[in-house]
Amino acid sequence: MRGLLRLIGPATIVSVAYIDPGNWGANIAAGSRFGLDLLWVVWLSGAMAIYFQYLAGLLGIKEGGLLELFETRLKRFKPALAPPLVAVVLATDMAEYMGLIIALHILLGLGFAEAALLGFVDVALLALIADRRGLYSAVIGGMVAAVGLSFLAELAIVGVNWGEVLKHSVTPQLDNGAGVVAAAILGATVMPHALILHSHLAKGLPRRWHRDQTVANLAGASLINAAIQITAAAALGGREVDLAAVPNVLAPLYGPASAVLFSTALLLSSLSASAVSAEAGALAARYITGRRLEKWQTRLAARAVNALPAAAALAAGASPLDLLVYSQYALSLTLPLYLALITAWTWKHLAPAGRAAALAATAAAIALDLYSL
Repeated sequence: MRGLLRLIGPATIVSVAYIDPGNWGANIAAGSRFGLDLLWVVWLSGAMAIYFQYLAGLLGIKEGGLLELFETRLKRFKPALAPPLVAVVLATDMAEYMGLIIALHILLGLGFAEAALLGFVDVALLALIADRRGLYSAVIGGMVAAVGLSFLAELAIVGVNWGEVLKHSVTPQLDNGAGVVAAAILGATVMPHALILHSHLAKGLPRRWHRDQTVANLAGASLINAAIQITAAAALGGREVDLAAVPNVLAPLYGPASAVLFSTALLLSSLSASAVSAEAGALAARYITGRRLEKWQTRLAARAVNALPAAAALAAGASPLDLLVYSQYALSLTLPLYLALITAWTWKHLAPAGRAAALAATAAAIALDLYSL
């Protein structure tokens, strides 16, 4: 029991970022459009996420939080570092916002405009639990567990060809048009705001505990992401289905329970990921403005910036799924900056094999971004 409790910590909180609506959008787009062809990207991205989250936490343990190092080591570059950081905060919030809008649209039958207004509900939730750390952790952990159990049930309901899953897990394939979606999976899986947050939360943690927590929690998140893509490929393969319409497809094929599970898990994913990204947003706001802001305040500011363009795009007929995918694509474009800095600042703490792995993963992220442009 004590060993199990040791696996709960900063990595547990950070892992929520890896099952946020951006991951849903990217993996459902992949599964519905390309079947299981991009499943290998989930595993590759998951391995990169585990390693770089480990490095981010190691940076916090050995050197300090990433944004603290920005302030002390790269102070004169602040005008250049602030815009990508703002982009990370806004793109991450857009994913959570779209997830909430879609979940509220499905569960309550609201139009997208009404759901967009009600989509500020996570800001109110943050304000209620912001100063209650125990309640905060319990709420987040419960939501993550519910999302994971929901997708275990979905896999059982839709039926899966596990031979095909194994085949596509180890067979890299990138057809025409798949580059942007593959980059979106990477951007949704290796999350800049999660790297930033982990480097600040892990300070003071024993290195071995940090390693074990990171591997266990991020591996679990990778399994959930794979389950999302596998479910989409099995149930939606060959259909151009928007995220909001997925329950309508699932219900007649697999029964109403599958649609309810999907919609409820999406809502819980959006709410839990909102809490975590808002915590990273508060760190970013402090670095950019020099002032300490509450999590709900930074989330309210980001949501206010995103609300008008999101509502306008939806009113013009834009697909919520496309908005999710492109928000994750935008995140993937900022990723090489953070990977390169984390690699440079943890370099002296790594063995030769660790250095080679960090360089290879950074190069892979850059190559995928360049391919998708």
